Amino acid sequence: MYEDIAVIFDMDGVLADTGPIHFESWKKMATQDAGVEFTREFFEKTFGQQTIPITKKLLGSKVSEHRIKNLADLKEEYYREMVADELEPLPGVIDLIINLKKKKFKLAVGSSGPRKNVELLLNSLHIQNHFDIVIAAEDIEKGKPAPDVFLHVANSINIPPKNCLVIEDAPVGIEAAKRAGMKTIALTTTHNKEELKEADLIIENLTEVNVQKILKILKK
Repeated sequence: MYEDIAVIFDMDGVLADTGPIHFESWKKMATQDAGVEFTREFFEKTFGQQTIPITKKLLGSKVSEHRIKNLADLKEEYYREMVADELEPLPGVIDLIINLKKKKFKLAVGSSGPRKNVELLLNSLHIQNHFDIVIAAEDIEKGKPAPDVFLHVANSINIPPKNCLVIEDAPVGIEAAKRAGMKTIALTTTHNKEELKEADLIIENLTEVNVQKILKILKK
C-alpha cells in the first residue's frame, strides 16, 4: 500500500506529554546538584534539544566537560525515575500508529533524547514493536535543529526525504525536519501555534490526523 512513505514521530510531546516531567527533572538537577536557577522560560526555549548542549547553556562555558556530562546524566536519571509511573499516551497516538501500520507505512521515532529514555517510553506505552527504526541521541552527531536525526531515519529505511512526514511539537524539531526536506505536522503540546507556524499543519492532538490528511500534506 504505502511502503514508500515514512511517518517519523518525535517522542517528547508527541507520543506522551513528558514536558512536565522533563521540567521537574531539570529543576531538580539544577537546584540540587548544580546550584543554579532553572526557569520555565529557559526550559521552553531549549525543549527538544539534546541534554548536554542544554546543560552547557545552563551552566556556562567555564564548567568542565566532565562535570557537564555528569550533570546531564543525573538529569536523565531523575527523569527516568519520575517517568516510570506517570506515562500515558497522548490522545490519538495509539490509533494513528495502528492505522498507519495496517496501511504499510514505514514508522519511525526520531528523538533528541537518550536511547534509555526512548526505550523506556516506548515500552511503557507498549508500542515498541510498531516502529521500523528508532533513532536517538547516541545515533547522531548533531541534535535538532540540525537535520541529522531525520536524515538518519530516511537513510536507514531507504525512503527519500520528500516521502517522509515528521510529527513534532517543538520549533527546533520543525526546523530540523524542514532542513531535511520533509513535510511536518506540529502538535501544540508544548508550544503555541505562533511558535509552530513553519509547520505544514498545526493540530491540538493526533485524533485530527488520518491517512488522507498525511497524503494531502505530502502532495503539497
